[in-house]
Amino acid sequence: MTRVSLNPWREKRRRLAILAGVVPRLLNGVLGPLLGWHGVPFIIGMLFAAPHYRKQFARVTDDDGLREVKRTFLLVGVLYNRLRDRFGEEVAYRAAHRFIYGLGNAVQRQAYFPPAGVPRKWEWFHQEHEAQIREGFIRNNENDGILYSENQVSLHITRCRFFEAFRDMGNAKLAEAFCASDETVFNEYSPEMQFHRGSEVPNTIARGARRCTFVYNRRLQDGGQR
Repeated sequence: MTRVSLNPWREKRRRLAILAGVVPRLLNGVLGPLLGWHGVPFIIGMLFAAPHYRKQFARVTDDDGLREVKRTFLLVGVLYNRLRDRFGEEVAYRAAHRFIYGLGNAVQRQAYFPPAGVPRKWEWFHQEHEAQIREGFIRNNENDGILYSENQVSLHITRCRFFEAFRDMGNAKLAEAFCASDETVFNEYSPEMQFHRGSEVPNTIARGARRCTFVYNRRLQDGGQR
């Protein structure tokens, strides 16, 4: 596997596109049915409340990786807590989970899908994925090493700081939205690649397992595994 490095300018453009385009659309989709036009003052209130929640979510045991994850998802935690206070646990969980799932889908499509017109190849995906694990935001999670064979790539996440961050924000199960996002995006990448979690149930930390299983199989065009 050819080793590639992330382009910092491209990563910055991706983040700006997510913040400027994806996040407002997702917030509107989540808050619109609940609050209507009151969603605007609700979001303003979230921004003003963020410093309070930052302190509430922080723990003296937080390491640098967990602090970065909490900074990144701070407003998601604020969203969940303020919706819970207003509408109760069930509504808040569904809304925040929907937001995180949509965000995860958008971020991963930007990170792993090549530019329009470029074929979605097995090698491209795994070069980009390895670079993200090594240098990108998901470097904050810990894994037991990537295993490569001719037609399979696999690994286990042994520490999920996304799970830990949402635990400290009030509901660790919100991290499951990222598990679901993996399964959606990786399996729409190309007919050449099949993503699955193996045979163990549960199969991710957010679903109650000790570790998160990632298995990528390379398939023949007729649908069989090579």
